[in-house]
Amino acid sequence: MSSPMEIREIVEETGAAAVLALSGDLDLLAAPDLYQRGAHAAEDRHNLILEMSGVKFCDSSGFNALIRLRRRTEEAGGRLVLAAAPEQVRRLLALSGAEVLFRTTETLAEARATVAASSPG
Repeated sequence: MSSPMEIREIVEETGAAAVLALSGDLDLLAAPDLYQRGAHAAEDRHNLILEMSGVKFCDSSGFNALIRLRRRTEEAGGRLVLAAAPEQVRRLLALSGAEVLFRTTETLAEARATVAASSPG
């Protein structure tokens, strides 16, 4: 049985990135919502961090949403960082050759530091 995707924005007054915490299955049902919420969250800060420790499964639709969000953030002059991506997601990135496209970190704190180091100012 699939686990519905929950997307929670981690609101910070300061910081160089919008942060979304994901849990559940990143699948055909969840991918459109993730893309819309991610694109909207990154509008102001341009950088987007997806905290993925709660993701249980990612299919090709979820993978496509990640690719599209990466392109969207880069076109806005920012970057997308995947924090605490589970083994299944990292394996999907490696098997598809997309691991070179994404910056991944072990923790949310590392992701924040990565974005802060790459931000001007």
